[in-house]
Amino acid sequence: MQNVRILIPVIGFGKAGGYRVLAEFASQWVNLGCVVDFLVHDALSEPYFPTKAGILRIRRDGSISRGAERQSCCTDRKLPHALEIYTRLFKALCIIGGEYDVILANHSLTTFPVFLARCGSARKIYYVQAYEPDYFGLRPGLKNAILKHLSRLSYHLPLSQIANAAVYVNYREINATAWVPPGIDRTVFHRRVESPRFARDKKWTIGSIGRPELDKGTADVQRAFEIIAKADPLVHLKLAYGTARRNWSHERAEIVCPSNDVELAEFYRSVDVLVAAPTQQFGGYHYPVLEAMSCGTPVISTGHMPATQETAWLVDANSPQAIAASLRSITEMAYADVIEKLDRAEEAAVECSWETLAPRFLRLICEER
Repeated sequence: MQNVRILIPVIGFGKAGGYRVLAEFASQWVNLGCVVDFLVHDALSEPYFPTKAGILRIRRDGSISRGAERQSCCTDRKLPHALEIYTRLFKALCIIGGEYDVILANHSLTTFPVFLARCGSARKIYYVQAYEPDYFGLRPGLKNAILKHLSRLSYHLPLSQIANAAVYVNYREINATAWVPPGIDRTVFHRRVESPRFARDKKWTIGSIGRPELDKGTADVQRAFEIIAKADPLVHLKLAYGTARRNWSHERAEIVCPSNDVELAEFYRSVDVLVAAPTQQFGGYHYPVLEAMSCGTPVISTGHMPATQETAWLVDANSPQAIAASLRSITEMAYADVIEKLDRAEEAAVECSWETLAPRFLRLICEER
């Protein structure tokens, strides 16, 4: 599988977990001897997550430059509109797509230029990281209704599909027959030295990744904390990045902003319980769950992998009361029982190391026809 040439067209680089997945898989494939390049509009941002892959930028005249940074002539321009991005991707794929063995579409809307472009004998793979129509459906307006429809259509294009979780194999319109989960760097997200201990006279901290989107469930975590805080003066809340409710504050709550993975891992190890409460697509992988489990922190989850009854504490979605009850149960458990579950959580996290998953994914994309 060495010398496989892989091209990944993207609509841009962001901070979401899906971009981390692409950057890490690309780096691992480079380590395995592959040539991997991202293809992107030249006015869009530099990669937030570092990668060993090449960055190919599409200029206005259709030519292609290599380099992670935007062209200086583009840095003051307004961000390009969607049609321009997809048109440039299509034209560039027609020019260089045939030089690669695999074209990897990764977002539902990148599938259209990948499908339409003539790329010689390159295999066209669609890596499905979520059922994206649900996210467009959360936003009002005609534009998002159209995007939701296009996203659903993407799963019907004749591209070989590989999903990132078992739940997405033949899920609604998705036609994936195989799956590879997102990975984790265990050298960064390693288990804490001392597992959390709870006592009646000891301060303890609930942690969560704060997101404003309703489907991320941050508002439910904040309400659960308020329920607990009324009865327990020693409980605190630490939210990474933000809150769900504007102008929300509490004297025992704080917001922290990790600037990189090392600081994010320290955040997970600094809290006593991590609550991840998304409200949809249960059974899919959720990075806060995986990362906190890898760091040896007890996790309360609404049902996102790799959380199971054996590795985490599962609760119903949209229920601050259920989260509060689960928090109380953890603080009252015997220490040995908590450790037993944390041990099983670590085993699940080890199975998601990048070094394990990258060769598996590479074999799949080389076998697909």
